[in-house]
Amino acid sequence: MHTYKAVIFDYGGVLMSYCKEVPEWTRLEVKYDLPRGTLQKTLFDIFQEYPELDRLLFEGRLTAEDIEEEVIPDYLSRKTGVVLPRPFPVLNLWMGSGAKIPFNENMMEVAKKLKIRGMHTSILTNNYKLDKDGLHERTPVDKNLFDLIVESTVEGYMKPDVEIYEIVQSRMPHSISPHECVFLDDNKLNVNAAREFGWTAILVDPHNIEASIRDLELILKLDLSE
Repeated sequence: MHTYKAVIFDYGGVLMSYCKEVPEWTRLEVKYDLPRGTLQKTLFDIFQEYPELDRLLFEGRLTAEDIEEEVIPDYLSRKTGVVLPRPFPVLNLWMGSGAKIPFNENMMEVAKKLKIRGMHTSILTNNYKLDKDGLHERTPVDKNLFDLIVESTVEGYMKPDVEIYEIVQSRMPHSISPHECVFLDDNKLNVNAAREFGWTAILVDPHNIEASIRDLELILKLDLSE
């Protein structure tokens, strides 16, 4: 019987929810008379329209502060006609100090149960520096639940670059091989790259976290509801 020793979680979309209301964004939308949901849609749209921003931000060559000063307020003003202050702290209010990030509590509970059972747990995330000095916390999660956290903005590589999967593997105990790892991510490219690297991978539907947990239970042959 195949035995798995490690589970690697993506952060946004797996541990952290993209499908719940972000209170800080809602307050900004009310304050500046923006339609509900505008800020979340903007962040998805802006990276579609300017794909180079994705890599610059996630590889640490730009910060949230950099794009909040011009790119985000310019883009929003063009789309909505509303003149906004500069900087417009959309990203910092999402993941910055004091932000109330909506976690997928059921997936966080899975991480806790796996840790208790002795499984090696990791986070592999494409994330960004919030401030230009890189001092603000980027993954405000209970660090006791994870043996390892690998962030793209620290490493200079991002998923689906093979180098960042190699970094995670190299920092695990040498007794854990790639075929003993399970990876959960909500991006198909990242999942495919993980499979090519040798990990078992689950494509997570952010709108149906429970289905992904059931998939993980089947792979691990564990009941994680206990």
